[in-house]
Amino acid sequence: MYTMTLEINQRCNLRCQYCYLGEKNGTKMSYETACKAIDRAFLYTKIHKDQTLWIDFIGGEPLLDFDMICKLVEYIYQKNAEVKYKLLFSLTTNATIFNEEILAFLLENEFAIKVSIDGDREVNNINRVDCSGDSVYDKILANLVYLKEFEQKSGRFVQVTNVITGNNYDKYYESLVYLTKELGFKIIDTAIDVSYAWSPEEITILMNGIRKSFDYFIEAAKKNQGFRWDFVDKVVNFKNKRKKFYTCGAGIISSYVRTEGGIYACPGNLSPSAEIGTVEDGLKKEKIDPLKQFDSIDNPECGACEISEHCTEQSCAMQNLAVMGDINKPIPVMCKLRKLIYEVYTQNEDCLLYTSPSPRDRG
Repeated sequence: MYTMTLEINQRCNLRCQYCYLGEKNGTKMSYETACKAIDRAFLYTKIHKDQTLWIDFIGGEPLLDFDMICKLVEYIYQKNAEVKYKLLFSLTTNATIFNEEILAFLLENEFAIKVSIDGDREVNNINRVDCSGDSVYDKILANLVYLKEFEQKSGRFVQVTNVITGNNYDKYYESLVYLTKELGFKIIDTAIDVSYAWSPEEITILMNGIRKSFDYFIEAAKKNQGFRWDFVDKVVNFKNKRKKFYTCGAGIISSYVRTEGGIYACPGNLSPSAEIGTVEDGLKKEKIDPLKQFDSIDNPECGACEISEHCTEQSCAMQNLAVMGDINKPIPVMCKLRKLIYEVYTQNEDCLLYTSPSPRDRG
């Protein structure tokens, strides 16, 4: 499978404090640039045995350019008429923009939906407010009816991403409970803000919150109220042998295209020096070859670690470069998280055969 993420705009109706795009420039991807990116995606999919192409629409807020998404999906279908790849579509939204037309389109084209929401009103309002600094929480709650209808009609659960950063980390457990128990979401992808300068004390509090959340997860599963949580997925799969050191393959089996047409390995590093190509000229061999050959890091501390062979944080090349300035230095908070995953795995091997939702999701 080849995955291409299209940053179709840098426009948003929110001003989230931790946005990975930083200060958005208000641009939108032109239809011509998007088509050239899609042409590249079709070309790169050709070499994959399963002949599957996944197009992910992201912003900014992509639904501000809903008409553009509709046009691009039509273009993708037209282009696919000859090669007949298996097509997957997904979209990430802040859930403040929704209506019957959008719902019908997402259902008809079998989209997967990812929604960004941090927790209850208080937690969400810390970082996720509109351009005037006002709460958008009521808009999100009002649009839950569309998300629940999507789940009912599609048979796929909506995935929620909540971001944990320096001003809400002490609410980790409460946020997970709220999103799953109160709002009823069944797939939670918790993202740690790696750009924040975590102190040792904050990391300790954060890790304790995750431990408490794991206990809640197990109890929910025992009561047949289970949900899927990315942290537990990592625990369950902890000892799976990785086929390659560079496990995610970003830049090789996936790419991220910016509004102006620059191609990047992933959104973990969007500095100009990390550009690996353009939609006009394709991928740069001198940028791709090092990723294909990335099979170790020069870090004695990592090499001596007892979980080194199971640690994917070592191989997170783009984020390590972006945050640490060195491909050989894993981000400290992610290192601590991987060690916590190991701790939870060793302490809970007997109860890891949990019952979790098995939706036809692609989130």
